[in-house]
Amino acid sequence: MIGDLLRLDGRTVVVAGAGGGGIGTAVCAAAAELGANVVGLDVDRAALADAEAAVADTGAAAPFRGVVADVRVKDEVDAAVADAVAAFGSVDGLVHVVGGQRPRHWQPADDFPLADLDEVLDLNLRSALLTSQAAARAMTTAGQGGSIVHIASVAAFFAAPFSLAYSAAKAALISLTRTTAAEWGPRNIRVNAVATGTIRTPHSRGNDAADQARDAVLALRRRGTPRELAGAVMFLLSDLAGFVTGQTLTVDGGSTIRPSYLGPDDVPVFMEDGDLRRRLLQQ
Repeated sequence: MIGDLLRLDGRTVVVAGAGGGGIGTAVCAAAAELGANVVGLDVDRAALADAEAAVADTGAAAPFRGVVADVRVKDEVDAAVADAVAAFGSVDGLVHVVGGQRPRHWQPADDFPLADLDEVLDLNLRSALLTSQAAARAMTTAGQGGSIVHIASVAAFFAAPFSLAYSAAKAALISLTRTTAAEWGPRNIRVNAVATGTIRTPHSRGNDAADQARDAVLALRRRGTPRELAGAVMFLLSDLAGFVTGQTLTVDGGSTIRPSYLGPDDVPVFMEDGDLRRRLLQQ
């Protein structure tokens, strides 16, 4: 049955960046619903409580296992993956959610501090490499392969003024995804990425006017939810995507298909013929 290919029964999925009630937490809950043993990593022990509660709410049979780890530190990553193997016998999936940037990292390229560049690359790229390496070693030792999914961003595809480090890191993450997929494919380890658009999380900020302006550039006219993003991740983790590797699945509500020359009404801004505009806008 096609539905059986989506199940993750008996598999162990490690989620790096599990806490806080956002994307990582939604991924934990979705994986648990599909039968996986879920090991959540987060640098903040209190944040892991959100993931534990989300998994408990699903009624999943397997308990959530939370591990405090800074995924920018190799020893801590290796220890966390070893803990998952010791607890459940294997690591079959990794979802790397950790990333982002702080407000102070929004700066002009002219004077972008190298220290800030290093900080953003460590959080978004170094951490992804470290978790991937540790998971791939565990999968190789077990001899059964597995699936690795990175959370990237549509920022990787565009010019991103004043966000040099973050967009460069996400573009590099997609390259890392492709390279490791090519190298690890012979071991039956699939590596893919999900490029997200704007997702409404507990950390999202804004007001009604800002939300309307943000939504206007999306084909669906709304922001996504962590649950919707988790659905794409589950596809890539599961056997439904058994022949998919080295790919980036864009989950962005249509932001990347909307050209910059469209106005708020979806009519090209250079179209000056009033009669034609009115005809196109008739419902």
